[in-house]
Amino acid sequence: MSAVIFGAGTYGQVYFHYLRDAGINISGFLDDNEAVHGTSILGIPVIGGSEALENLSSSNVNNIYCPIGNNAVRLRINRQARALGLITPNFVHRSAIVDSTLPKNSGIYVLPGVVIMPFVEFKNDVMISMNAKVAHHTKLEDGVFLSTGASVGASMQLQERAYIGMSATLVTGKCKTVGSGATIGAGAVVLSDIPQDSTYAGVPAKFIK
Repeated sequence: MSAVIFGAGTYGQVYFHYLRDAGINISGFLDDNEAVHGTSILGIPVIGGSEALENLSSSNVNNIYCPIGNNAVRLRINRQARALGLITPNFVHRSAIVDSTLPKNSGIYVLPGVVIMPFVEFKNDVMISMNAKVAHHTKLEDGVFLSTGASVGASMQLQERAYIGMSATLVTGKCKTVGSGATIGAGAVVLSDIPQDSTYAGVPAKFIK
């Protein structure tokens, strides 16, 4: 049984490399950029956009990976895929240390060097990039993205679509909640709760917009 990757851009190409290395057969890319439809990326055909999801199962493709950094898009595509009966497998790189339980087939992606302590709770479609770290008893809700080198302390709640930038640090005991849709800038040090749909950056992190 083969799989497809939604997103034929550079991040999708990186995941193609990791998935192929893990022995997963990728038969095609999907992308809503019509300019790439009918072309090949890394020798793999781009077979259509999100409209093609409905026809995948008839092509003996039941698995779809959507490694897109845009949280809203990743959630939309994976939810649409699951509603159509497609499987959204997790992918955990062999070098990652994950001491918490991931819900099966929930579109969770964990890249090289990540460390997850015990008792971290995962919801769907969480994406964790290289060398990020998550401490114990933290909850990652639907569509959270942790960028490269992000460090998330203990007993926090990262709500739906929260985006944590490269090398940002959320300090245990200072930050308990990052609201839905919030963005933390690269390198920020977060010492307070972050309201939903807001952007914070700096050391210490301050409100931007």
